[in-house]
Amino acid sequence: MAKGRVITIVGAKGGVGQTTFACNIALALHNLGKKTVLLDFNTGLLGELALLLQMHTDKTLIQILPVLNQLNADMMQGFVSKHSSGMDFLSCAAEKKETSDIRPQHISKILDSFHNSYDFVIVNLGRGFTDVQIAAYDSSDLVFLLFTPELLSLFHAKKIISGFIENHFPPQMVKPVLNKSGLKSALAEAQIRDYLKQDIFWDLPSESETLFESINKGVPAVINAPKSLFSRKIVQLAQNLSFAEDEEEKGRGLFAGLRQMLSNARRDYSRSDAQTPEAQSAAVPGADSIYEKLKESIYRKLVERIKERQIDVAAIKTKQQEEKAKRDIEREIDGILASEGKNLSERVDRIRLSKEIMDRALGLGPIEDLLKDPSITEVMVNGMDRIYVERKGKLSLTNKRFSSHDELMNIIHRIVVPLGRRIDEASPMVDARLADGSRVNVIIPPLSLVGPTITIRKFEKESFTFSNLIHMGTITAEMVEFLRVCVLLRKNIIISGGTGTGKTTMLNIVSGFIPKTERIVTIEDAAELRLPQDHVISLESRPPNIEGKGVVEIRNLVINSLRMRPDRIVIGECRGGEALDMLQAMNTGHDGSLTTIHANNPRDCLSRLETLVLMSGMELPVTAIREQIVAAVNIVMQLSRFSDGSRKVTHICEVTGKEQNSIVMSTLFKFTQTGIGEKGRVEGRFAPTGVMPTFIDEIKSKGIVLDLNIFKQGGAENE
Repeated sequence: MAKGRVITIVGAKGGVGQTTFACNIALALHNLGKKTVLLDFNTGLLGELALLLQMHTDKTLIQILPVLNQLNADMMQGFVSKHSSGMDFLSCAAEKKETSDIRPQHISKILDSFHNSYDFVIVNLGRGFTDVQIAAYDSSDLVFLLFTPELLSLFHAKKIISGFIENHFPPQMVKPVLNKSGLKSALAEAQIRDYLKQDIFWDLPSESETLFESINKGVPAVINAPKSLFSRKIVQLAQNLSFAEDEEEKGRGLFAGLRQMLSNARRDYSRSDAQTPEAQSAAVPGADSIYEKLKESIYRKLVERIKERQIDVAAIKTKQQEEKAKRDIEREIDGILASEGKNLSERVDRIRLSKEIMDRALGLGPIEDLLKDPSITEVMVNGMDRIYVERKGKLSLTNKRFSSHDELMNIIHRIVVPLGRRIDEASPMVDARLADGSRVNVIIPPLSLVGPTITIRKFEKESFTFSNLIHMGTITAEMVEFLRVCVLLRKNIIISGGTGTGKTTMLNIVSGFIPKTERIVTIEDAAELRLPQDHVISLESRPPNIEGKGVVEIRNLVINSLRMRPDRIVIGECRGGEALDMLQAMNTGHDGSLTTIHANNPRDCLSRLETLVLMSGMELPVTAIREQIVAAVNIVMQLSRFSDGSRKVTHICEVTGKEQNSIVMSTLFKFTQTGIGEKGRVEGRFAPTGVMPTFIDEIKSKGIVLDLNIFKQGGAENE
């Protein structure tokens, strides 16, 4: 399919009939057999187009953002809604506050994707020249500027035309459309042409009764009153556009030569969020230091008003207090923006400006949106101007930044103070858990040479299941079945892996196989496990308070848990002397326990376990430690993260004994990488090694059904 046409519609001011025109011209093109989509990007009047079309949909542009880089024609159909006529429709957002998440590069990518799949893309856009609006104009072939034959409307139309020229758009792309022509006392067309210094491209008659009836019915005029003069003029315009599309290939018509002219004038929005803030500023018109200076100035004024109104942000403890403070601060921001008046150019996105100031005043500043993005699993702040995120296992640099070192430190204090912690030169590190369960680590100078750093591992609100992991290619169904049997047989399992390989997620899922009739004690530094069983006691270690007192370590909790009559002990991660206590517990009747260890392969996992036992302070010979490990540990699962960001279970091993003072392990299942496929995707296969576990007889004696063919080579391969 040849690339379609993007036509953007703007109104000179409110009340000129922009929304009515947009839905009617889109439907007229659709009725001519042209594949058409209508996009409602007018953020000031969200919901108007849907109301005129009698459509009720929760599909919005906002939902596309997390998968924007993977968007294709098939995926697109899942995001658009169908009008009763069959025409496709997409709204910008459900609520105005969501629109602050939209960036110029988002609009550019979305319009580029749509115009590759449709004959006509009709964009209903709010008037103005914000960065987002300019990105829409840059992706458009034509802009229909709707106005009415009265002086105030004409004044704004001329101002908008001048705005296009000032922003280096070719004048030929802006087409003035006169609505409500023929009204008594209206300005004559000659007067209009003289004032605009431009011809009227199209005119639409005034038919109030026809349009009122159509609006009230929720049925656009081209369908409700197809024989009306207004509808006939709309259809005629649609026919001209359709004809011009066909004529372009012959070098004639409305679009002839226009696209080449536009391509020479357009700005580059193809750069991703992974670029530096400096590159983003160069790519997006107006995204420069002027905006940051304006934001800083307004924020300083807000701080003064907060002090004057005695709004105590630090005292917020409840949701009600937070909502009240938010309303109070919103009023103050609106007042400041109103007082700025002419100092705010049309290019400034006021919604975005207001939201960013609110995030700084009450939230976590530029990282507030990153923490709300469901596609992001980790946020890393390396000083004031380098903010990275992890998506799908891959790191990328964002275009977010803090305006100053002081702003970053204020946000850090906002994070740690409610947690009863302190951070300063005397105590420059904090490791804690946020209210939503996310883990946060902060380290500041002099220990950090790049400036204050924040690392936040987001808490997953939706639990993964083994079905999810099988679908993602992390593990096979046969391996899952074997793990289920191991848990039922009360085998002690260690999950090993490097940073970010998904050890805690895997521990949470494997623990789900523990029977609901058993008493489980979980022990963690930061509570992340969410076991489905009813009888679960969750224990969490405690760091020292501001005075440096009150610390409770993991080891203390492991020792205490033995007095709590647990059937199973699940330790979030062994990283110190608690490893000895865990091994002793496993060897004294608390079998069926689980934990994780930071290691890169199964052999390293056991070596690491030896080292952790030595950290307990007990002077045990290595031989004795290895005997403890062999007696306690049954299964080692190894997780790895690959170059494409995917996570996989690379080994499932059984600890079988000790020979000549070395621990012996048998690998039962293994993942072998075979290459790199399209888009850098890791290719490989899961397969059994052919080795049977030593406890086959135990499985049979317990009456547990397990297909032993899963251990035979070729019996459980999975590409």
